[in-house]
Amino acid sequence: MVMSKNSGQRAGPNPARAFLDYFRCPSEFARFRVVPEATVSKGFFRFGPAVCFADIATRSASNSPSKALFDALPGTRPSASGEICLPFDPEEAVKNLRLERYVARPRSDLLLHTFYYLLRPVLPPTMRQWLQRLVFRRRRTCAFPAWPIDCSVEDIFEQLMALTLHAPGVREIPFIWFWPDGNDSALMMTHDVEKQKGADHCGFLMDLDDSYGIKAAFQLIPQEAYKGFDELVSQIRARGFEMNIHDLDHDGRLYEQKGLFEKRASKINKYGQQYGMEGFRSGSMHRNQEWFDMLDFQYDMSVPTVSHLEPQEGGCCTVTPYFVDNVLELPLTTIQDHGMFYILLDRSIDLWKQQIEMILAHHGLISFIVHPDYITRPAECEQYCELLKHILSLRETRSIWVALPGEINRWWRERSQMWLVSEGGHWQIRGCGSDRARLAFATLVEGKVTYRIADRLDADADTNLQLAPPEELGSN
Repeated sequence: MVMSKNSGQRAGPNPARAFLDYFRCPSEFARFRVVPEATVSKGFFRFGPAVCFADIATRSASNSPSKALFDALPGTRPSASGEICLPFDPEEAVKNLRLERYVARPRSDLLLHTFYYLLRPVLPPTMRQWLQRLVFRRRRTCAFPAWPIDCSVEDIFEQLMALTLHAPGVREIPFIWFWPDGNDSALMMTHDVEKQKGADHCGFLMDLDDSYGIKAAFQLIPQEAYKGFDELVSQIRARGFEMNIHDLDHDGRLYEQKGLFEKRASKINKYGQQYGMEGFRSGSMHRNQEWFDMLDFQYDMSVPTVSHLEPQEGGCCTVTPYFVDNVLELPLTTIQDHGMFYILLDRSIDLWKQQIEMILAHHGLISFIVHPDYITRPAECEQYCELLKHILSLRETRSIWVALPGEINRWWRERSQMWLVSEGGHWQIRGCGSDRARLAFATLVEGKVTYRIADRLDADADTNLQLAPPEELGSN
């Protein structure tokens, strides 16, 4: 019996680690080696369609993603032994994107942030929205991260998979499918409750969600945001909806200084423990993932895939959950209702539909934020109902798992500990939750990586089927 248990250990450099964590495939297929070179530069470059930021064995890395970027993919091919030599470490490149280490944040930005939140209480909404549109127009001129969805992390993994499938003798690569029961993607609806008006509107929003068969997660501000916090918690919990902590007091200063964050995180953690809440989202999507180790939560939901419409620029450039140490990040992958209604002034759901299709193409997580504070007027309510109808249609016609954040967290953690076993010539999935897991195969079709989920007969197929017979080896 051969076991391939990629248990996600984090010790020591390993250029294949992120790839193995993403696909959960046998480690013998991930034979990557970083080529040592005397000349190394750090900056932006391409790896096929993906934009990367990392050390690379060339002087051609750029200090800006907007310039014409060196492409590291051409000429990168498997050796005769099947080992793939790369001029950069894909583990580093993926981590730099997910953790937004590519973003240069000058001190002047912090000063502007502090100044804005000091003035924000006295600024009229029209002035705030005008400033937000100004920032969005400037960010739209940047080529990276790409609007409205950036999937550079998924593109890196797909290029690595394509290189692996070009290796001599490799026809198919087995891996553990991304979502339970063979679903193409997952979808979660979340509601951030910001003020008393939103708290008063939660019952209506739960009625609306229930009418479409959707359970959502409500993120609640624990300190001084609205009256009757305990009663609101009881009301939401009694109806089978999920609750998480939303910042501390939503004043925009949570991540302003590390010392301040440490003090507030201690209070936030106590609220989470008191109310039995496992997830966290910061106010206004402010974040510093390097400080997540101070949060005592199972999962966070504060990092946008693309942050053009948020106060803090950047984005994790992925539509797939990922671990930041022991915290699972469930990224925000679609535009918030506030950005749709008040910045873009868009009265259709076309952008949401476009983003959904792009996420589905990468088998990612479709995540929404809709505020009960904003679904109070007929126009916004009608627009949200259109979105709910579309989600209902997707659930009926496409293979989408509509789940709560807590359910997605449990699945992704279980999957991260599953492994494939080659036993008696058959692939088997082992680990807690494997009864819902599905075996899948990656292959090349007309030069493009294609995935297929195995049926029960495929799952019992001979494991040697992913290798080409000896007479075909010369065709690669």
